[in-house]
Amino acid sequence: GQGEITRESALPLESCMDYMLGIDFRKGCYVGQELTIRTHHTGVVRKRILPVILYEGEEHLPEKLTYDPDRAKDLLLPPLPPPQSPTGTQHNISRLGAKGRSAGKWLGGVGNVGLALCRLELMVGGQAQGEFCVKWEAEAGGEGGEKATEGGGQGKRGEVRVKAFVPDWHREREAMVGLKKRV
Repeated sequence: GQGEITRESALPLESCMDYMLGIDFRKGCYVGQELTIRTHHTGVVRKRILPVILYEGEEHLPEKLTYDPDRAKDLLLPPLPPPQSPTGTQHNISRLGAKGRSAGKWLGGVGNVGLALCRLELMVGGQAQGEFCVKWEAEAGGEGGEKATEGGGQGKRGEVRVKAFVPDWHREREAMVGLKKRV
């Protein structure tokens, strides 16, 4: 929805609008149309919004995306920026023990699952490079992340591990789009 699409910087292809048939590449006039069509025709989309699972450092790396309401009760979530906040206030996803550019941005979630804008070459598939986490500092009010349950958590800073998953429908649509380009 609108909350997961970064205002003033999101590209329609990063939000999987092409996979959901939300873009007509043959007609229309919209802001960013030239860049969107050029990206579509080159076939190189470097980031996509994907489902992610959150877990703590002492847990094993999750094998599949599963919502666990019992696990979610104690998990500290990164705080969400206010809806009217400027671009760039999302929390970066970084590689554990590595410096460099961000692997993605945390967009929001419920319990132990959420959505993140993921840099595909770093976070997905056999080429995934290590483990990833979201870290945050306290907001000016002194509160940190929110517990997955009602009421919110009290903390000055936090960290939670993140693993991205590519849904089956995403892979199917990607293959379908690839077939159209080759024919």
